[in-house]
Amino acid sequence: MSARTTRSIYALTPTRWVSSPRRLAPLAVLAAVIVSVAARHGFAESKESAPVVFTDVTKRAGIEFVETIGDNDMSNIVESVGVGCAFFDYNNDGWLDIYFVNGCWLKGLSSPKLDPEERRKLAQATDRLYRNRGDGTFEDVTRHAGLARPAYGMGVIAADYDGDGDKDLYITNYGPNFLYRNNGDGTFTDVAAFAGVDDPGFSVGAAFFDYNGDGRLDLYVGNYVEYDPDYRLYYAPDGFPGPLAYTGEQDRLFRGNADGTFTDVTMESGIAIDPIGRAMGVGAFDYNRDGHIDLFVSNDAMENFLFRNTGEGTFVNEAWELGVAFGQNGEATAAMGVEIADYDGDSLFDLFIPDMTFTCLYRGIGERGFEDHAARSGIAPVMGQYVGWGGVFADFNLDGALDLFVSNGDVHHLEPHEDVVFVGDGQGRFVDVSETAGACMKNKYVGRGVAGGDFDNDGDIDVLITNLNDPPVLLRNDTPRRKRHWLMVDLIGHGSNRDAIGAVVTVRVGRRTLTRLRRSGGGYLSQHDSRLHFGLGEHEQIKSVEVIWPDGTRQSMQDVRTDQVLAIRQRADGGKEAKSEGRRAEIHP
Repeated sequence: MSARTTRSIYALTPTRWVSSPRRLAPLAVLAAVIVSVAARHGFAESKESAPVVFTDVTKRAGIEFVETIGDNDMSNIVESVGVGCAFFDYNNDGWLDIYFVNGCWLKGLSSPKLDPEERRKLAQATDRLYRNRGDGTFEDVTRHAGLARPAYGMGVIAADYDGDGDKDLYITNYGPNFLYRNNGDGTFTDVAAFAGVDDPGFSVGAAFFDYNGDGRLDLYVGNYVEYDPDYRLYYAPDGFPGPLAYTGEQDRLFRGNADGTFTDVTMESGIAIDPIGRAMGVGAFDYNRDGHIDLFVSNDAMENFLFRNTGEGTFVNEAWELGVAFGQNGEATAAMGVEIADYDGDSLFDLFIPDMTFTCLYRGIGERGFEDHAARSGIAPVMGQYVGWGGVFADFNLDGALDLFVSNGDVHHLEPHEDVVFVGDGQGRFVDVSETAGACMKNKYVGRGVAGGDFDNDGDIDVLITNLNDPPVLLRNDTPRRKRHWLMVDLIGHGSNRDAIGAVVTVRVGRRTLTRLRRSGGGYLSQHDSRLHFGLGEHEQIKSVEVIWPDGTRQSMQDVRTDQVLAIRQRADGGKEAKSEGRRAEIHP
């Protein structure tokens, strides 16, 4: 890797506590809870547990544009959905680059009353690609990369779908979707029509995964509603008709072929069920640990779907039986993004689904499925004040327990909300620490997409947020480090699934077991850093790192050092021992 950017991380101090009726607990109480839990799990601290601190570095990073919904007023459900963003390394230089999805002025959708010059300008708005210079700044390379194409964008996912060693992009749009093949020379080519995945509908969430175990990535595209611009019956304060005014639009499942194309297997796969969903988010993971990747689809204003993979090329929806169809009170939630993680350290994957009310936190409980723990976790009482869209589970303070960042924004009007950051105790409880997490957390936006990733390669997770009719926000994680350590695992699979999507990595340190999933997408309409991040507390040595690859083979390493990006390449012979291609990460005090 290139040399890291030098900046102080030890001189930073947390912002003072600001009392507010919306905050649940003072920092001292939070610290006592975290220290107590950490001690029980071998993460004992000699000092008060570090808070989480973010700094808005958007402008100084050189990110200078305003994302648009196409006009100046949110007047329909298409504009309300918003856009996503991606952390991904498109040029393989070891530094995360950034992709922003954007809207544009679109005839029949956007307001025709705009000034002609403003309308012309907004009609030419495009997505943006920013190259990471490695010094904390970014360069807009959209035009050079061949990505300056106006479209009404929604979401983005990144994966090496053709197995040639570089990350490609799939962009969902209101209208035909894009599949940007990475040419390996800094440019991209849209091959969606050739590949058979230019779904012309109202696509929102999507995910790459290998559902049939053939080693090639498949693609699930979540479609939202059949939007009718002429339907104008609605409750006046809402400003426009909501999702119940429209019929859902059928999702699509595309099977990857050996020649870079895909085959639509929607009907024969069993995902075409009644009622048709109103998909917002898609998450692929093996919830029952049977070796087959399953699918969770968050739907708006109706039940969610959990498609169990039968292992025979078909899926069965078992959301009702497994407790994830509705919220804990039996309500059909206005579900948004899908965030997957093991937040309570029991090696079972859990689901965080923001919505318009209290959100859902589906805790995995084994063969019985899931239970909604949003209220008992402490998340629901805070989120009841906001409309949540996307979440990032990450160990922001490196104490060994996952924390949570949530992007918020009004659903019917361009009314801003604060975003929220929770600190987790590793046992299933969260406390809102937004008031002490930096001055930037007091800023309000109409937030939508959110992604997590280590853009400055300093070992902690930063956050990227998209906002409607406002600039996006890049938050650098400046949490005081103290003596805490970390590990980043970069997986390199063999064959077509070089990204190892579907792999599970387990790190054992102290008396704790930390589990992470290599997945496609994340947050809301967005893509997280593909490297898997682990906070390790004060531990300077890791007992073991084990990888379960998508094909079920295992590799393991013992006595791994901390504070590095550990690249693990899958052995084609299925061997048990992994060879480290670790790159020592430098931390500059």
